[in-house]
Amino acid sequence: MSTQLRIVTWNAEGMFVAGSKTRRATPHDGIAVIKKLDADVIFVPEFGDVDRLDESVTTTLHALGYEVVAYEYGQAELGAYGAALITRLPLSDYHLHQFGNTGRKFIEATLVLDSAKKLRIVGVHLDDRSEEIRLQQVPEVSEVVNSKDTKTIVLGDFNAMHATARFARLARTKPMAYVAKHIPHQKLRSVGTRVTEMAIGSTLIELLAATKLHDLDTARHTTISARQAGLEWLPSIRLAKIDWILGSAGISTVHYRVLPDVGSDHRPVLAVVDVAL
Repeated sequence: MSTQLRIVTWNAEGMFVAGSKTRRATPHDGIAVIKKLDADVIFVPEFGDVDRLDESVTTTLHALGYEVVAYEYGQAELGAYGAALITRLPLSDYHLHQFGNTGRKFIEATLVLDSAKKLRIVGVHLDDRSEEIRLQQVPEVSEVVNSKDTKTIVLGDFNAMHATARFARLARTKPMAYVAKHIPHQKLRSVGTRVTEMAIGSTLIELLAATKLHDLDTARHTTISARQAGLEWLPSIRLAKIDWILGSAGISTVHYRVLPDVGSDHRPVLAVVDVAL
C-alpha cells in the first residue's frame, strides 16, 4: 500500500514579497506557479522578506487549501529574508533548527498522510559562500534526519552540485577557477567563484552517506541559470543542479520535472513520489 504525493522545491528569489530580491517577477507570478504545480508540499527557500509579507498572499494560499509556515533565516546580514513551507497535508508539528556556524534556520515538519501515517519534511538552504561552510552544516542536517524512524524527504537549495555532473567537472578545473576569480564584473565574479566551490560536490556525497537518503532525481535535471538579481541581462539557460529532493527508504519517484523560467535563477522542481505505507 502506498500514497502518491506531489513534492516541490523552489528557490523563488524572494518573489512572494514584492521588492525582496528578484526584479523579474511579482507575488502574483509566484501564486500563478503554485496554482500550476498543484503540489501537496512546497518548500520555498528565498520566499522573501517575511516581515513585509502581504496578507493577500497568505489569504490566497489558504484559499487554495494550503497552510503556510514562513520564517526568517535569522542571519543578521539577511534581515527578515526567509523561507516558507507550504503544505496541503495536515501539519502535525514543526521545529526550526539553527546551524551553529551561521545561525541560519532550517525547518523540520511532520505531516499527516491520509492513513494517519506521518511524513517528515526537512527543508534546507545551505550556505552559498563555500564548500567548507556547507560541510560544517551537513552533520547538523544528518542528526535531524537520523533522529526519527519516520519516512523523510529532505529538499531545498543545497548550493551544491553532484561531483560527477558534467558542469561540476568543468567548473572546478583550475582554468575555470582562475577565470572566475578574474572576471572584471564584480557581481559576476562573485557568482563565478561561488559556483566553483559548489562544483566540488562533497556536500551532497557526505549528506547521502550520513543519512542513507537517496536522490529522487535519477536523471539529475539541471535547475539553475546565471540570470538573477543584478544579472538580468544573462541568458536564462539551465547550467547546473543545486536544488535537490532526497528521500528515505520506501519513497520512490514516479515522475520528476523541472519547470521553465518564471523569474528566479532557480526553476521550480516537481517530484511525484510514491510513499510506501
